[in-house]
Amino acid sequence: MEIDQVKMRGYRLERTRKLLQEFNIDAAVLFDPLNLRYATGCRNMQVWTSHHLARYVFVPVEGPVVLFDYGGALHLSDDLETIDEARPAKSWDYFGSGHRAEEHAEKWALEIIDLLHQTCGPNATLGIDRADLLPLLVLQKHNIKLADAKAPMEHARSIKSAEEIASIRQSMQVCTDAISFMRNKTEPGVTENYLLSLMNQYNIEHGGEYQETRLLSSGHHTNPWFTESSDKIIENGEMLVFDSDLIGPDGVFCDQTRAFVVGDKKPTDDQRQLYAHAHEQLIHNMELLKPGLSYQEFSEKSWKMHDIYVPNRYAEQIHGIGFGVEYPVIYYPEDHATWQYSGHFEEGMCVCVESYVGPVGGPEGVKLEQPVLITKNGAVPLTNCEFEEDYL
Repeated sequence: MEIDQVKMRGYRLERTRKLLQEFNIDAAVLFDPLNLRYATGCRNMQVWTSHHLARYVFVPVEGPVVLFDYGGALHLSDDLETIDEARPAKSWDYFGSGHRAEEHAEKWALEIIDLLHQTCGPNATLGIDRADLLPLLVLQKHNIKLADAKAPMEHARSIKSAEEIASIRQSMQVCTDAISFMRNKTEPGVTENYLLSLMNQYNIEHGGEYQETRLLSSGHHTNPWFTESSDKIIENGEMLVFDSDLIGPDGVFCDQTRAFVVGDKKPTDDQRQLYAHAHEQLIHNMELLKPGLSYQEFSEKSWKMHDIYVPNRYAEQIHGIGFGVEYPVIYYPEDHATWQYSGHFEEGMCVCVESYVGPVGGPEGVKLEQPVLITKNGAVPLTNCEFEEDYL
């Protein structure tokens, strides 16, 4: 299916403006590369600009969208109907400005203030999704009313259009194929890093962009979770667990997690039990999802984790997906008092259902994760990547 990129960009910009207005923000300056791309469809050095604030976009509820791009890159937005004007970005970062950083921050702020007042009036509220100290101080000095733009952007991105869903499905297929490509070359004696590189290779060769994490591990590296890929040699009979975390075509976050035993040995009884419990948790929680279900109600009905797994539980049970990990996040019941916020699932949300079981002190763990679309009839998988049914 060919994706109507113009229609998808139009939907995203409209959602951005709509949610800014709902949050009483007249215009926003978006630094986050994911928010910038969402609102405009324009990408440029997405990883680098995530830690160097070298490009940003001014998006008003009404009026022209102005992209401030890295020097020499203004041509990247020539064909984008979502951007009315492109200007060179101003930077105040010390590595480029040195002792002139405060001077450059002042120039940045004055240009934004002038644009805000011309477009939205003298009493307008400016939203910012990522605040940096020096320009923030200048905006405050000039008595600009400021607001957090993260909230409206997260809510805007949480409901997908038909074009976005089609794009996500296509990118997920590239991810599934990358997993198959990697698995076909998996054998005892190869390293974790080698297998990780194969998924990256396939993804980039087929229009993908990069990988957000290095979560591919084997054997004792799988418990507890979050040990990054290394030069460890994978042995026959070890459990291999990987969280793809690929940024695929169209910038889609392709978040799929699978696990399997490497080599010609059959899974042990302990490995089967780990896999069965992870799979049971995943399926149970997927079947709960439907529009209108509150986050609190989901948590109360979610799979009851065995006590031996609780200390090593994953960070969350559910998280949204789009360009990255997005709103909403549903935590484990043990973490609700500290972290959980209110809300409910909606039709059109794309979320990942997470599962990790790793007994305290155990030799291995199993993580599974499935991206789904929430429809009026419940959750529908966004990938056909297979599970190890013969382990169950």
